[in-house]
Amino acid sequence: MGLVVCGDDDLTERYLRIEIITTGDEVMHGTILDTNARWISERCVVFGHDIIRRSSVKDDIGDIAALLKETVGRADAVIVTGGLGPTSDDLTVEAAASAFGLELVLDEDLLSVMKDFFRRIGREFSSSNEKQALIPEGGEILSNSVGTAPGVHLHARSTDFFFLPGVPQELYAMFDDSVAPWLASRCDCSRGEIILRCFGMPEAQIDEKLRGMELFGARLSFRVSFPEILLKLVAIGKNEDELKNILDRSSSSLKGRLGDVIYAEGDSSLYSVVGRMLSERGFTISTAESCTGGLIASSITDVAGSSDYFERGFVVYSNEAKIELLGVSEDILRLHGAVSPQTAIAMAEGARRLSASDYAVAVTGIAGPGGGTPEKPVGLVYIAISAVEGTRAFKYNFNRDRLSFKSIAAATAIDLVRQHLVGKLSLTGELK
Repeated sequence: MGLVVCGDDDLTERYLRIEIITTGDEVMHGTILDTNARWISERCVVFGHDIIRRSSVKDDIGDIAALLKETVGRADAVIVTGGLGPTSDDLTVEAAASAFGLELVLDEDLLSVMKDFFRRIGREFSSSNEKQALIPEGGEILSNSVGTAPGVHLHARSTDFFFLPGVPQELYAMFDDSVAPWLASRCDCSRGEIILRCFGMPEAQIDEKLRGMELFGARLSFRVSFPEILLKLVAIGKNEDELKNILDRSSSSLKGRLGDVIYAEGDSSLYSVVGRMLSERGFTISTAESCTGGLIASSITDVAGSSDYFERGFVVYSNEAKIELLGVSEDILRLHGAVSPQTAIAMAEGARRLSASDYAVAVTGIAGPGGGTPEKPVGLVYIAISAVEGTRAFKYNFNRDRLSFKSIAAATAIDLVRQHLVGKLSLTGELK
């Protein structure tokens, strides 16, 4: 799901409308994942252009040709990958010639370059390789600095076509050498983007809050990067000052709507943000984990410099471990069970007492898929935060698969610490 809000038409006209086509039976059959299209998309938007469609098509001249003809007029540029090799199923160049009624011409200079390349690497040049020197008439050859398959730039009617290799390393090199400069030359503007990272609000609720808001000419899209939501603002300005003004105003508008649901800008993770806040204040933290199995501690220590603030972690999966390592009372476990606010509080207080840390976070729950009851269903989790101010437990139900449950429970626990650090959460209230 995405939300797009555009500003004046003058800026919109600076975008090229680009389509990406991936050819190959392996992609169509799911044998290989189409990572090329994603990479190309990311590179195109860097230059301020729009990806309007991505398609895949099997190795068939008729099907490829039909798809190419379909894009004419709809897209300003079409980037096609795959099917440039020497084998019988490499049909893209032939399909392009067929689509636009062009002859295939043997380029003698290209053929000579290819033969020299094979000679240098000690491989025999076969008759099948000669096929790669056939270029649709009027096409511009795109050199391949890391392989044998040349690319082709072809202007057909109102659309520019770029035919690139499917091998990722060859694609990347050819795109950067030949396609990127062409794209850059067609964006007479300054382009920039901001990523805002959100946690603690569902995608649908974010969508509702952002509907109808003014974004001053920026474009907004959002996607789930579980368990977070990433908001991406893209803007184009006539110069750097105009660009900065658009991004500053639009990001301020978003932050005004969503508040501290936005926890960071850029690449910072939730764990790194909380770690930086702890470090700046000279605080330390410890963890006591049951159902998350050490994931919180692991995620904290994924951040460089975490030794400045991470004191220790306890993984206490069994009741015996909770008693022996954290001093949880047998009476609490007998009366309330391992998955209870009382046990979560005892775990957090035990971890903070034993580690002498400023904060301790504890998690206990039912990850599933079994083990639930009507009173305590699968997905139930209690998270407790302990600090000088006090200790408080929080109840959630994350009815998801086991790994997703662990991920969101761990992130929620560390986000509660963040909320307390910024003064948005009290630790003196009742169960929440």
